[in-house]
Amino acid sequence: MQRRTPVRTLVLALCVMTLGPALANDGMVNGCRITAATLCPETRLAGADLSQATLSHSNFLGADFTGANLSGARLQESNLSQARLPQANLERSTLDKADFRAAEMQRASLKAASLVDASFENARLAGADLSNTKAAGASFHGAILRGASLRQADLRRANFNAAELQDASLQGADLRGANFEGANLSGADLTGARLDGTTRWLDAMVQGCKGCPDAQVAR
Repeated sequence: MQRRTPVRTLVLALCVMTLGPALANDGMVNGCRITAATLCPETRLAGADLSQATLSHSNFLGADFTGANLSGARLQESNLSQARLPQANLERSTLDKADFRAAEMQRASLKAASLVDASFENARLAGADLSNTKAAGASFHGAILRGASLRQADLRRANFNAAELQDASLQGADLRGANFEGANLSGADLTGARLDGTTRWLDAMVQGCKGCPDAQVAR
């Protein structure tokens, strides 16, 4: 009787990667045409690769861009209010005069992006990277920026009224004319930041802040 060689069964664990929606040849993603002045409110674009896309003057109210790649994209004067952009890549993108009011942008990367006169009022930017951004005149009124990086950012005349900046890094940032009235800068680091007499601190919370004026001046 022929002896049968035992067969070892090799079980392979297959790792399934979930990819975001792909950009079709006709420029469509989940029914949204990727072009300037497009109207795609509430559209799901999570994980989409929209790098270098031209989307200026578009309406993405409440759209989902979770983890999307928008690096180098042009979104100036676009409406992204209430949009979801946690962990999205917006590095080197053009966002001048864009509307991000009440947007979810936790841990998003906006390194070296242009945010001139953009609105991030009441946006959630905890842990986001805004280092080296050009954000002169931008509004972060009431925004949550706890633990965010704004190193070397141009924040001249930016509005941080009532913003939460606990443990944020603003090292080397240009803060001339910026408004921190009522902001919480507890534990923040402003080492090397450019300040002058036009930087406003009324009622700012500066306990443990490096480079901030003392509490008496802030008051």
